[in-house]
Amino acid sequence: MRILVTNDDGIGAPGIVMLERAAQRLGAEVYVVAPERQNSAQSHAITIHQPVFARELPHTHGEARRIAVEGTPCDCVRLALIKLLPEKPDLCVSGINHGGNLGWNIFFSGTVSAAAEAHSFGVPSVAFSLASWAPDVKWEGTDLLCAALLRRLLAAKHSRPDWLYSVNLPAIDPREVKGVRVTRQNPAVKGDNFVERESPDGRRYFWPVWDEMKAAHARHDNPDYDTVAIREGFVSLTPMRYEVSDMNEPGVKEAMESFQPGKVM
Repeated sequence: MRILVTNDDGIGAPGIVMLERAAQRLGAEVYVVAPERQNSAQSHAITIHQPVFARELPHTHGEARRIAVEGTPCDCVRLALIKLLPEKPDLCVSGINHGGNLGWNIFFSGTVSAAAEAHSFGVPSVAFSLASWAPDVKWEGTDLLCAALLRRLLAAKHSRPDWLYSVNLPAIDPREVKGVRVTRQNPAVKGDNFVERESPDGRRYFWPVWDEMKAAHARHDNPDYDTVAIREGFVSLTPMRYEVSDMNEPGVKEAMESFQPGKVM
């Protein structure tokens, strides 16, 4: 088995080392292609107006290749699948992100988007995130937990071959995890906020922050939601599909059927 490992926190982040170890526990041939530096919240951005530089790094963790890319998480995946890997991988894993990708966060997450980009090439993919922003987060044992989850996913019967999942791990000792819930994203969690400040030269600026109190007001107790699973000590496993067309929007089709552009031009 050949596994592509990537992330958005950068190739030197501790989370990606844990994910490499998890992939190796499956007996896989591991290829690491990840951003040279921190690239969080890049969503599905790709580079189109400048070159994408890549450099080979020493194979310090037993991987087949380790490549740092001057680009976004999606650049890394595209470059890996089109140019760098000898063959199409059997699986792509992204993460482990330092911080949860829950609710609306999945839309701007570079971690999730990297997995989604591989999925767009027909590669089964999983994005892993550890639901804690604490600077002293404990990574020990997350490789074992991720490896166990991957074994179950690889053995599962999926509805399509190019499956995609977003996995969030609770920030507790992996031995204390209660289990896994198949979840949906919480549609109401919005903790985005800005703190207004003034620079030394008198200019006003706004520092983006995550407002826990604001997010707490949007809390729901539906056990199907990813945020609730994490809060209750479960792994949240969210199946994803990047088909976003909504053909059930009432009234729009009827409104457009009688529209004649020639009469308004």
